[in-house]
Amino acid sequence: MLPSTAQYKQVIHAPHSLAFEVDLYAGPGGVLLESGVPIFGGSISANLTQRVTRSGTFTLGPEFWPTLATDPLTPYQTVANIKAGIRYGNGATELFDVITGRVGELTRNDNGSVTARIDDLAADVVAYQFETPVSSESPTVVAQIKRIIEAALPAATFGTNDVIDAAMPDLTWDEDRGKALDDLAESLGARWYTLGNGDFVVRRLPYDVGTPVQDIFDGAEGLLISGTPTLTRDGAANSVTVIVERFDGGAPFRVRARDNAVGSPTLFNGPFGKVTEIIKVQTPLSMDDAKDYATAQLKALTALSSTWGVSCVPDYTLEPGDTVRLESRGVRETQLIDSITYPLSNDLMTLGTRARTRANSTFL
Repeated sequence: MLPSTAQYKQVIHAPHSLAFEVDLYAGPGGVLLESGVPIFGGSISANLTQRVTRSGTFTLGPEFWPTLATDPLTPYQTVANIKAGIRYGNGATELFDVITGRVGELTRNDNGSVTARIDDLAADVVAYQFETPVSSESPTVVAQIKRIIEAALPAATFGTNDVIDAAMPDLTWDEDRGKALDDLAESLGARWYTLGNGDFVVRRLPYDVGTPVQDIFDGAEGLLISGTPTLTRDGAANSVTVIVERFDGGAPFRVRARDNAVGSPTLFNGPFGKVTEIIKVQTPLSMDDAKDYATAQLKALTALSSTWGVSCVPDYTLEPGDTVRLESRGVRETQLIDSITYPLSNDLMTLGTRARTRANSTFL
C-alpha cells in the first residue's frame, strides 16, 4: 500500500472528487516535455502474474494529436507517468503513481480526443532480446537481474527488494531476456516487475495473506459496491516435482514436495485426489535451494481456497500484493489482491483477490 495522509484515508469513505494527470517525457529518464496534463478517461490494469505488470489506456485533449515525431505525445519517444487520487474542496490534490511506461499506440477519436496505449517499462526490457548469447557476470542473483535490466534500459531505476539473495551460478542465455529474468527471480521464490513510479523490484510471491491494509465492506461509509466470492479447485495441485536442468555442466536432479499432512483438505491420495505439477528450472544452486523452491510452489498450488471479484470506490493507494478485508452480504474474508484496474475517470475500481491456507509438505 502506498503511503497517504490521514485526510485521504478519511475522505475516500465520504463523497469526494477524483483527480488524474500525466507527465510526458522524451524516453525513459529523458527530459520532461509536458507536466500535469489533465486526463479525460481510460484505465490501468495491474496484475503480478504478467511480465508487463501494468498496462492500459489514457485519453488527452485534441491538442495532443502529433504531427511530428518529436511532439510530446508520440509512439516514437513518449514515456508517461500517470497519477491518480483525490481533489479536495480547496483545489489541492493528493495523487499516487499508477503507471510509468512507454506510449505504444495513439488513436484519434471521433470527438478529437486522443487515446494512448501504455505499457510499463518491463515491456522495454522484454522487447530487447539477447542478440548474442550472454553469460552471467555478477556475484549474486539480484545483481545479475539488475545487470540484465540495465543492459536493455540504461535509465532503469530500482526500488526496495524483499528477497534473500543467493550466489549466481555460471549460466548462459541465448534469446529471451524476459525468460532469463523470470528464471532468476523464480530461483529466489520471487518475481521481477515495475512499480507505479517505474522502479524495478524483485519481490517474493505473496502466497499467503498478510496484515490487512484496507477494509472494503458494504453498507454505510463502506467502499464496496459489489463482491462476488468463488470457491474453486482449478489450478490446484498437491504434489510438485522440480527438475533442475543445469546449463553450467552440473548434474541434473529432481526434488518433490507433496502434501502429506494428515487432515489437510488437499492431502495427496486423500479425497482431493492426486494432482501433480512438474516444473523445470535451471537456476537453483543446490538440493536445498531446489527444496525451498518446491516448497514455495507447493504452498501456492495447494493453498487456493477462494477468490473474489470486487467493484469498489477507488483507493489509489492499493497495489497488487496488498491484503484487504472484504465483507459482502454477511460473508467476510481476508484476501490478497492479485489484480487491480485503476479507473482514470469517475468509475469504479475492480479487484481480483484470493485467499490461501498454508500446507505442510514432505520431501520424497
